[in-house]
Amino acid sequence: MRVRTFVFITALMLCHPQLWPQTLTKQFPSAAPGSAASGRTEPSLAINTVAATQSPQAQAASLPDGSLPDAPGYPIAELVETPPAGVPVVIRANQQEKHGDVFTLTGEARIDYKDYILTADKVSFNRLTSDAEADGHVRLEGKQNNELILADHGKLNFDLETGRFENVTGSVGRQPSSSKRKLVYTTANPFLFTGKVLIKEGPERYEIIEGTMTSCLLPDPDWRIHSSLIRVNYGQARAKNSYFTLFGKPILFLPYVTHPVSTETRESGVLIPNFGTSSTKGTVIGDSFYLVLNHSADVTFGTQYFSLRGWSPSGEFRYRGRENDFASARLTALFDRGLAPTYINEGGQDILFNGRHDFDLEEHNRAVVTGEYLSSYVYREAFAESFALAVASQVTSSAFLTHNDDGLSASIHFDRYQNFEGITQVGNTYVTPQIQILHLPSLDLDTVERRLEATPLRWSFDGSAAGLSRSEPGYTSGWMGRFDLYPHLSLPLHLDGWTLRPEVGARETFYTNSQIATSTTPLPGNGSVNRSDLEASFELRPPALVRDFKAPALEKLFGSDVRHTIEPELQYRYVGGVNNFSSIPRFDPADIVSDTNEVEYSLTQRLLFKHLHPKACSSGDLPPPTNGVIYVPWAYTECGGDTSEWITWKLTAKYFFEPYFGGAVTPFRRNVLATTLDLTGVSFLSGPRNTSPLISRFKVRTSEHTDLEWDADYDFKNKRLDASNIFADYRRDRVFGSVGYSTLQTLNGSFTANLASQVTKYNLLRLLLGYGAPTKRGLSIAANAGYDFTQDALQYGGVETSYNLDCCGLVIEYRRLALGSVRNENQYSFSFTLAGVGAAGNLAHSERIF
Repeated sequence: MRVRTFVFITALMLCHPQLWPQTLTKQFPSAAPGSAASGRTEPSLAINTVAATQSPQAQAASLPDGSLPDAPGYPIAELVETPPAGVPVVIRANQQEKHGDVFTLTGEARIDYKDYILTADKVSFNRLTSDAEADGHVRLEGKQNNELILADHGKLNFDLETGRFENVTGSVGRQPSSSKRKLVYTTANPFLFTGKVLIKEGPERYEIIEGTMTSCLLPDPDWRIHSSLIRVNYGQARAKNSYFTLFGKPILFLPYVTHPVSTETRESGVLIPNFGTSSTKGTVIGDSFYLVLNHSADVTFGTQYFSLRGWSPSGEFRYRGRENDFASARLTALFDRGLAPTYINEGGQDILFNGRHDFDLEEHNRAVVTGEYLSSYVYREAFAESFALAVASQVTSSAFLTHNDDGLSASIHFDRYQNFEGITQVGNTYVTPQIQILHLPSLDLDTVERRLEATPLRWSFDGSAAGLSRSEPGYTSGWMGRFDLYPHLSLPLHLDGWTLRPEVGARETFYTNSQIATSTTPLPGNGSVNRSDLEASFELRPPALVRDFKAPALEKLFGSDVRHTIEPELQYRYVGGVNNFSSIPRFDPADIVSDTNEVEYSLTQRLLFKHLHPKACSSGDLPPPTNGVIYVPWAYTECGGDTSEWITWKLTAKYFFEPYFGGAVTPFRRNVLATTLDLTGVSFLSGPRNTSPLISRFKVRTSEHTDLEWDADYDFKNKRLDASNIFADYRRDRVFGSVGYSTLQTLNGSFTANLASQVTKYNLLRLLLGYGAPTKRGLSIAANAGYDFTQDALQYGGVETSYNLDCCGLVIEYRRLALGSVRNENQYSFSFTLAGVGAAGNLAHSERIF
């Protein structure tokens, strides 16, 4: 639903009443009130601003007195003489009379004919011609497009689908309801109309005389369009010399206007202009054009002008094919002239693209692409509309073609990874060093575990061949090949609740080039390198220990008993043979495999409510369980009837029997190995060590409305909390809020013996508080903020308030972003939305606080 041209002069009209067109005084019949959700919608009006040939007064006077049903110039639908035979007809009424082929129905009369249902106080029906004439509370329902016509009097031919109705209220897009007083719509933007006369010329074709049309609830819509003649033809309503009224006040004279009737109709046209203001962009004004390419694809392109910076073009392409097939692309850019007085160019381009194509319905063969091109990280940090996007320094792109069948997966993929490492100002320019890693291409072959013939053993295989490249400041690997083979064999064993899984494997990896390790950045090597290792592991899971606690105090406090479970787990792992770790180039986790001799142990405790009084499930409840014995953890997440998880606390750690990891660890450096990365994403290996930090994951869910999580990594060797993330969330009815507090101490790349001085610290607080909902009627308000205690600065903050009526809403937002020297911005945004028309302003739905 789109607008061809729309000049928003509402403010001018409201401030100067003498500019208002003459108010319409005709009274139109009302429909029973219904309901429709308000909120931000796509535009649907299409208006031609070519000058009208008649003044509003002349147009209003062009209809003769009492025209209406038989005034010249308005065609009368002809009725068929001989309809086809054999159509089943159902007739109901309190009283029935028959004179020849004519039935007279009185009192709650109803006729079911083909896809139509006609009800009225009195109906006369000719079974030969399929003509019907109805009086009093006339109601015609059509299943096609869910049309509804309410009238005082009407004539209809069921076979030709033609007729004439007087004092009409109607809609398209209504969902059938058993209640005649309640209208439920299948779309948030149905087509509703009123009129003195409606002439039905055929299927999906009408003429509405002295009528109105809107997408809002009748009888008192927030907006409507008045016209002496509205023509509806196959999904499109058109009118000339019309008036647009808002809250009952005439606002605009529209020489020509169209409105989609079908909920699937899309129309090319110019969108409503957007405008706003910002302390770094200045006054912002722009517009876009929407183009329908076909029933499966469309494109939107336009531009904005920043008075302090320059032009910012944008575009978006969308395609939806059969089943899961889709494609999309989005472009944003800025041709920046710089901000006074330095005039440093911070412009750039950001292109996002995604797509998928399944070659067969079973999804055995598919192609997927997701990627992004970012020309400048400075552009993102300076002009991204959200804090999360502005600080996202990683850009990834991937495209792959895969075949999956009978447990075998073969694929070819192309990957590009960029990580921008900060921004440095050099004179009147910015420098953004980056790391770039390419996989062009990578061929992978993987299998699921399969039973070895006539044995309890299971085997699997992973293999790949890839072309790789890495570049960063001071180092370029050049193009090289990598070939990796990894077969492994396992023996799963189960006995009385005990699970034991031994596994052995071997990995052979060949690189066409190597690297030379230095105290800082490595250097490219002079020849190939081969890495071989043997691996062995076993995993042990004893049965869970379970105990139920029953007491009157527990039942009174929680309405349930409490179940406590303890689930231990032990895993031993050995890798040997990697004696050239420093010569292996780094591209992805496959390259940081090292020798290790370790044991990982964990203990998971759960407290579960055992409900004594089942309750109805709601949207926040956990799903019902699968069949299983009591020591299976996922058997405890039952909905409303038996048990639900309350508290979960998992503690995990590793002990390394080989503290040097076969020579892979370099003292006084940040060392990242496959074994440490599997445990935690926070680097802790600064030299040889036997013990890992203790990894704690704690979750509490007392009800469907509250969540609390605390993730922590504590390093006993260095006696410090490496990482701590606390998150709490509360949502009930229209009240919501969340708080997040994070601390992190991470190692620099290399450092001296004074380790404490080489640790980078982060200390952040995130808050969100609000009341309301963006699509509900009434007032909503929300605020968010992010504070950096290390820098003692507010990183971002915002306040948003909105008020929604039946089908219009106003949103106002203030936002502040403080990102160092590149961005210190105060932004004021608003959006005024009319359902079925569009939104004026510069606040996109994706940029709102809630």
